[in-house]
Amino acid sequence: MTGAEARVSRTGQDVVTPNEHALVILEDGAVPFCHYENPHFHAAAEPRWMAPGLLAGIIRRARKDKIALTFLLGKTAPPPKLQHLIDTVDHAKIVPWELHGRYPDAVVVLDAKDSISFAELTNNLDRNLILRLGKRSLKKCSGLVEALFGKFRRLSIHLVDVEDFTSSDFVSYEKELRKMRAALVPFYRDGYPVEVNVLTDRMMLSAMRNCGAGVDHLTIAPDGKCYLCPAFYYDDERSSVGAFDDKKGLVVRRLAAAQFVRAPLCTRCDAFHCKRCIFLNKKTTLELNVPSEQQCAVAHLEREASRQMLIDLGSTEPFRRMPRITELNYRDPLECIDAPPLGVQLRATDPSTDPML
Repeated sequence: MTGAEARVSRTGQDVVTPNEHALVILEDGAVPFCHYENPHFHAAAEPRWMAPGLLAGIIRRARKDKIALTFLLGKTAPPPKLQHLIDTVDHAKIVPWELHGRYPDAVVVLDAKDSISFAELTNNLDRNLILRLGKRSLKKCSGLVEALFGKFRRLSIHLVDVEDFTSSDFVSYEKELRKMRAALVPFYRDGYPVEVNVLTDRMMLSAMRNCGAGVDHLTIAPDGKCYLCPAFYYDDERSSVGAFDDKKGLVVRRLAAAQFVRAPLCTRCDAFHCKRCIFLNKKTTLELNVPSEQQCAVAHLEREASRQMLIDLGSTEPFRRMPRITELNYRDPLECIDAPPLGVQLRATDPSTDPML
């Protein structure tokens, strides 16, 4: 199993120890940080916290198996018992805006609709931020990113409703990428090493580096059940793939379809930065290893913007030493697989440079 070491347990399930990390949802109202939504995040009810005994077991096992832990928090800080346990282990935190002051070293999740609060963030070139935005905020994307300049080292942009994108949304996003590119180039020429995932990740990669959910990392819910990622938990609690066991570790079913090598379209693609979100795959195509048209199209728009930015940066260090990105004559990889309409011939492509051939 790629990215994990597995052995078969007596129950017929696999005991999987991810060699990367585990995401631990400390309470049901944890902040959503990627494409998914959490219906409990805005709820007024008191948080239902993970039991201290369960968290202590997870931490013990993480130390033994050398698993890195990332804790997902909601709007309320953990009670003292849980906080004490968290403080006993090296970890990362992902927190909403409401807790950014309490945990200055955490990854902070921002929502485009709350952009009025961005000005309250202090300048910090060591901070990691996540910006979630949807179709309604798409045309504001470049402006939101510029408003955050100086406040992050790395900014990860997640399009929360990409599965609903239309052709006009793709046009809008392409324009916003162009504006972001123009705004970032002066930063790099002045020597500021900031990252914006949708523009800079592809430039620095020579192989696929996707999300890795279900392979490199698993998610542990507040009740100890395991999921491929938080999205599967919040979408349907019945989609559990196993559970945490204090003696055995993460006892889960192996899902081969989550592995990159089982994704035939993706293995021939060079949009190396693509999230390849298996939750979106399942939601839109009913298969973990088959991406939707929208996810592919967005990744290729970002790929092209990265290609252009490398050209813009020219001899600027360290970008001049980065491999150039080949120009493609398509935006959707499916165009290279589906037969063209009768009488229509696609423009010839050099097979030595086209990653889809």
